[in-house]
Amino acid sequence: MQTTVVDALEPPTRVGGAPKPRSPLRRHLNLTVELAITQFKLKYTGSVLGYLWSLFKPLMLFGIMYAVFVYLFKVGGTSTTNFGMQLLLGIVVWTFFAESTGTATGSIASNGHLIRKAFFPRIILVIASSMTALMTFFINLLLIVAVAAPFGRLDLGARSLVAPLVLIELYALALGVSLLLASLFVFYRDLGHLWEIFMQVLFYGSAVVFPFSLLHNHVLITLVAINPLAQIIEDLRHALITPDVPWASTLAGSLYFVPLLIVATTLIVGYRVFGRLTPRFAESL
Repeated sequence: MQTTVVDALEPPTRVGGAPKPRSPLRRHLNLTVELAITQFKLKYTGSVLGYLWSLFKPLMLFGIMYAVFVYLFKVGGTSTTNFGMQLLLGIVVWTFFAESTGTATGSIASNGHLIRKAFFPRIILVIASSMTALMTFFINLLLIVAVAAPFGRLDLGARSLVAPLVLIELYALALGVSLLLASLFVFYRDLGHLWEIFMQVLFYGSAVVFPFSLLHNHVLITLVAINPLAQIIEDLRHALITPDVPWASTLAGSLYFVPLLIVATTLIVGYRVFGRLTPRFAESL
């Protein structure tokens, strides 16, 4: 990884004795992409199954959850349209958010050698980490298409055009949380353990393993619907799996704007906190 960073930050090359300028934006973009690809490769280095783990992990979690909720607790089944695909999509979205924020938490603290030796925007380390998780996420989305399409389990229509916007919202939420966690973790290492605990709570509060149709309390439905992660999962289910699933904004009522407000606020606060603490990273690592 160090070699990759050096290569991406090297001075402009010379062509015919004259320096060939390389814009800072292009240099930083190249560095971000190189870091993301390198981290993705290193993640599976030495494992027998390699990249297949990016497919097997959500599938194994799906299998366990499906068995528990359908066969043990009798959730879903015939009472919920296409429950299996709704569950799989929720797990894939959740896996991306958990992986993105989890790996980003230590993205600054674990790269102290780079921060002390090379000058580049520190935010690149967090963005590269999130892009690595994004690669896995797209592989998992392809898994959903490969599994669902042959059996007619995808219900695509005009409403599906909203899906890319919802995916952008998902990435903005993950990036905002990642920036906040990565910057604070440098100074407060207990934050990593607290975030793991919070993620367990958030898993069951984000409609990952159950559709909103199984909730009957209006107050509970509203509270879950204004959770941006639950809103994203539910809207993707509506856009890609079945129109029987309502838009989360419909369930949230007059509070339909709250999830978007939370995402925007998280991204802005995360960016500002990261920028404020960046000058102190080197001395604390």
